[in-house]
Amino acid sequence: MTRTATSLTFTACARDLSWTPDWVPRDDRYDPTEVEKLGQAAFIWNNFTVNATLTVGGADFSDATRFVCILDLVLMLEAARGALRTDELVVQELSDRQDEWRFTRHGEHIAVRTRYAARDGWCFRPAEGNCSITELDTLVKQALTDALTLIFSAQPATRRNPYLQGLATGGFDAA
Repeated sequence: MTRTATSLTFTACARDLSWTPDWVPRDDRYDPTEVEKLGQAAFIWNNFTVNATLTVGGADFSDATRFVCILDLVLMLEAARGALRTDELVVQELSDRQDEWRFTRHGEHIAVRTRYAARDGWCFRPAEGNCSITELDTLVKQALTDALTLIFSAQPATRRNPYLQGLATGGFDAA
């Protein structure tokens, strides 16, 4: 059996102005503000949306990662990774949708499934991925680096944002 690598890549959504020179940072009330004043919520709910290509052990989860805020996805994966150290089942959601991400630990391996709310109740998507804990650790750590690199390259002013600086220097401990 050939096993496909576990990977995550991001493609910026063209319709999201935060990736463009026309971006105007906005505060919680949607008033223009300086990039340094943006908090975590601005990066989870409103800015830097991507279409992510996520593959876990050969299973494609990209249908559940369309038009998602890049840091919301990365932080959700990190929350799951952290909880899996002690829990055998972890259920997470992205901030802007009801889909559930179900992570199940079996010894040193992780199984991943997603499900979504439908009229008739919850429906599982067909993809079920499996990877080692080590692969998930590597994926999540690299995802943070890749997300920040993409944000900083599109909007160099974001390097001055205290929240993003904390993530860049302190990793997930700053989240």
